[in-house]
Amino acid sequence: MTEGRAMHPPLSISVSSTIDSATFLQKAVDLAKKLELPFVDQMSPCLSDVLLAYTAEGLKLLQLLPGSKNPRCLLFVDFVYGKNGYRLAKDCTAKQPLARANGIKPGLRPNVLDGTGGLGGDAFVLASLGCRVTMCERSPIIAALLHDGLQRAAQEAKTAVIITERLQLVAADTQTYLQKCREIYATVYLDPMYPHRHDSALNRQSMRTIRTLVGADQDCGSLLETALKRAANRVVVKRPRSAPTLTEQVPSHSIAMKNSRFDIYLTFNNQPI
Repeated sequence: MTEGRAMHPPLSISVSSTIDSATFLQKAVDLAKKLELPFVDQMSPCLSDVLLAYTAEGLKLLQLLPGSKNPRCLLFVDFVYGKNGYRLAKDCTAKQPLARANGIKPGLRPNVLDGTGGLGGDAFVLASLGCRVTMCERSPIIAALLHDGLQRAAQEAKTAVIITERLQLVAADTQTYLQKCREIYATVYLDPMYPHRHDSALNRQSMRTIRTLVGADQDCGSLLETALKRAANRVVVKRPRSAPTLTEQVPSHSIAMKNSRFDIYLTFNNQPI
């Protein structure tokens, strides 16, 4: 069990490649060794619940459906197309709540630690707006998907500068990283797993998979306390609109949206931005 996370019944995961290529099969073998997961080649039956596989589009977490030759994609990180591509092209404005909450102002682009990397969407937006962003992700599976997504986006003209100059990944527990790192972050951004609700956005397939894969963030209160000691200017916590604050500490202010809000805790630790 990952420290700080309450696990649902664990998924059994194997690593493979759907591409008939010795290069990609070797990449799958190497990834399986790194993650300490079983490797299966294309011709072998897979008895796992899901498959972490290199595909023609990139590394994906796939669910093998009985009687079907087409597996269902559960998780895939894409910074070039899809939702992230749309946000980059149509919704990359410094006036959006995410940007304002993280301290973006005219002439000011704070460096940000995203302590709950997830699939990287919010970190990508902040980097697209000019912030230097470090994503921390402690799930090895999610981190592998993020790493692959970053590598692919670094090869695309419209995202290369964003990825190579302003967005990096640290596969680590955020509290441990904050306690050991020397980097000073103006903003620490946290988006912990929401409390489970039947009518919440967690019912989306990708979020259900993440919850099953990594569990609920039960140490988010202590993570907030650690972040408050290290953030130079602020800690931002994303919450469901009607959910209680992570701890009894009252935010300096909040930015409300339709279904969620950002709680902003100003720290003023007298460290440079």
